Amino acid sequence: MIYKEDIGLISSFLIELTFSFHTYYAILNIDKTMYRKEVHMEQNNYRIALLIDSENISAKYIKPIMHEIAKYGRIVIARFYGDIANLPKEWHQTALNYAIKPMHQYNVASGKNAADMAMAIDALEMMYQEKVNTFFLITSDSDFTPLAIKLREGGMTVVGVGNEKKVTEAFKSACNEFKYFEYLEDEDGNTSTTSDGDEDDIEKIIKDIIIDNGNKMPLSNLGNMLRNRSSDFDVRKYGVKNLSSLVNTFSGLRTIQNDMVVEFKSGLNFDEIAKKVIEIVSEQKANKMLLSQLKQELEEIFLGFNYKEFGFSQFGKFIASIKSVSVSNNWVKLVKTNGSKKHK
Repeated sequence: MIYKEDIGLISSFLIELTFSFHTYYAILNIDKTMYRKEVHMEQNNYRIALLIDSENISAKYIKPIMHEIAKYGRIVIARFYGDIANLPKEWHQTALNYAIKPMHQYNVASGKNAADMAMAIDALEMMYQEKVNTFFLITSDSDFTPLAIKLREGGMTVVGVGNEKKVTEAFKSACNEFKYFEYLEDEDGNTSTTSDGDEDDIEKIIKDIIIDNGNKMPLSNLGNMLRNRSSDFDVRKYGVKNLSSLVNTFSGLRTIQNDMVVEFKSGLNFDEIAKKVIEIVSEQKANKMLLSQLKQELEEIFLGFNYKEFGFSQFGKFIASIKSVSVSNNWVKLVKTNGSKKHK
């Protein structure tokens, strides 16, 4: 009988063995490897392996994760690991929609996930095959800490994504970057399956990308990110012949430097929006309303409204910065204040 402790020891041994086996190969090819990696990093050419511990991750996080990865580069390999037969149907459909390859692994011992071992071994093989230079490890399991360390020792960029309350300091420290599901997920809980390429959404998507990059970015980088998000992105769908023509049709956007750079300037005023927020909430019963409802009304009143341009990553934080209102459990309500909040 194989016990949980045995699986853990075997897993650690195989990781060490695989690493040692390939060290000889790496030494023989060190000049070639270093040259290739230097070239790729200079060009910011992130070739990404997406590896998901699916038995411990909800499928609802996949969409925001894919959008986050699009900021880095293109996915070369995408896999999710687990006992596929025991995963909910939602996982199967989500994986199919995003072309994530299932890697089925039976649990050979009670209390220990054999899929962890398979995921670790595959990651090391990918590193030595030089197919990728960046790993997104989607898990909160601290058992992957040795793997993250080995990948970094091999010159890989490691980005972890997990649950803020479950992930350990050791695993976070082993990654070059670590991101939390809680801040990638849409604040209003929107789980719509609407395509990123829908005409109603493309303006917001483009503005979000530009704002996240400091309100100004090269037009070519914008095009790359849009294609990374959605492989079928084509400006002709929107009745224009090129990307510069598309962005110039949206309010607040313009191309400069001979159409090489796109810039966002909305012209919206924080104090004006804050005044309107207080007015809207004060008209509600009991002087309170849902965040999502308030957001919808602001978008109707202020065309092109985007809270991110004021330096906030969440709509709730933007509203909470306004004096005379407070935010709690997705509700906004008027409050009496002795002092005032200052917007930075």
